[in-house]
Amino acid sequence: METRNTTDESVRRQLLALAGMSRPQLCDKWRDLYGAEPPNSSREFLRRRLAYRVQELFYGGLDPMLKTMLTPEATPSRKKVADLPDGAKISREWHGKRYEVTFRGNKYEYEGCLYRSLSGIARAITGTAWNGREFFGLRKGK
Repeated sequence: METRNTTDESVRRQLLALAGMSRPQLCDKWRDLYGAEPPNSSREFLRRRLAYRVQELFYGGLDPMLKTMLTPEATPSRKKVADLPDGAKISREWHGKRYEVTFRGNKYEYEGCLYRSLSGIARAITGTAWNGREFFGLRKGK
């Protein structure tokens, strides 16, 4: 049990040291721990990733089965864009005015502008956050 406490203390000291490091020092540490050039990211990002790496090296990384489950291929996409045919028109009446949106491949066109989501259009129309699919009647509310 003493060995585990010593290891835990060593990890704790390294994590505390990261908090006081400058960005150049964090970049050097990144090269030591990853054997590669650091990304052009903020000091906070580097610190967090290095903290994870220190713990990963001492305690072990993720289980291989869990890594497989976390790959993009194993995770189904939540996007529901594909269920509309290209050129499909969606309309909604809001405060007495009719609004029309046209589906264009993987984006939505509203008043000549392309949006990545129906939620962005719903916000442009109402001025508040909405679930776009719910706003346009493509999904039942809770």
